[in-house]
Amino acid sequence: MNPFEFVIAIIALSFGYGLLSQYLKRRQKAPDKASLERLDMLEQRVEVLERILTDRRHELDREFDALRRG
Repeated sequence: MNPFEFVIAIIALSFGYGLLSQYLKRRQKAPDKASLERLDMLEQRVEVLERILTDRRHELDREFDALRRG
């Protein structure tokens, strides 16, 4: 292998490595369908918990006010 072929091989390998690393990064960032469904389910559960929490707080506030008034 002459020096020119060696340089070309190094350039090709570094270019191939760059392409492979970009592919793996993009593949890793793309969420799959199961994780998206799980995220949606968790968001719905948090919304329900927020609704319950805020409703009960207001209800307790009303009860405390009623007790204060007597």
